[in-house]
Amino acid sequence: MIIEVRRAEILAAARQRGGVGLRELSRRFHVSIATIRRDLSALAERGLLRRVHGGAVPLTPVVAAVPREPAGDSVAAAAALVEPGMAIGVSGRRRAADLAAQVGEVPGLTLVTPMLAVARAVRGDRVTVVLIGGVRTPSGSHAGPLAEQALLGLHLDIAFVEPGSPGDMLAAATDEAMLRRAARRVFL
Repeated sequence: MIIEVRRAEILAAARQRGGVGLRELSRRFHVSIATIRRDLSALAERGLLRRVHGGAVPLTPVVAAVPREPAGDSVAAAAALVEPGMAIGVSGRRRAADLAAQVGEVPGLTLVTPMLAVARAVRGDRVTVVLIGGVRTPSGSHAGPLAEQALLGLHLDIAFVEPGSPGDMLAAATDEAMLRRAARRVFL
C-alpha cells in the first residue's frame, strides 16, 4: 500500500471515530506498530492529528459556516468576505467555482486552488490565480504531498472549502493543509 494512501485512511478513521489506536491500525494495515507510529508522527507534524498515548486523535479546525441554503446566497455571502489585496484559498466543486467567478474582478486578489475548474472560473486579469499541483483525485482535485508542500509556503487570509467526495482522502488532506494556512476558515 502506498504510504500516503495509508495515512489518508488513518486520518479518515481518526476523524470518523474520534481517534485511533496503534494496535488496531497495525492489524488493519498489516504493518508494524513502529510503522504506524511513524505514520501518526507524520500526520501530527502536518497538523492533522494529535498524538496521544497509544494512538492519535484528530484536530478540529476552527471554521466559520456560511449558510447552506439556498446555494446562491451562501456563495454570495462568502464572496462578500473577500476584499481587494487578499490571498484566498478555494477548494471544492460547484460552489467553489461559483465563488471564484464572483470574486474574479476583485482588484489585487490572489486565489490559490488545487482545482482546475475553480481556476478556469476566474475571468479577466485582475486576479492572480495560483494552481497548485499534485496527484489528480476522483474529485478533480490535484492533491497529495506535492500540493500540501506547496501550501506550506503560503499565507492565506481566508480558505473557502466545499466538502468533497467521501473517500477522497488525498483531497481531504490537501483541504486540511489549506485550512491550516489560513487566518480565517469558511466551509461553503
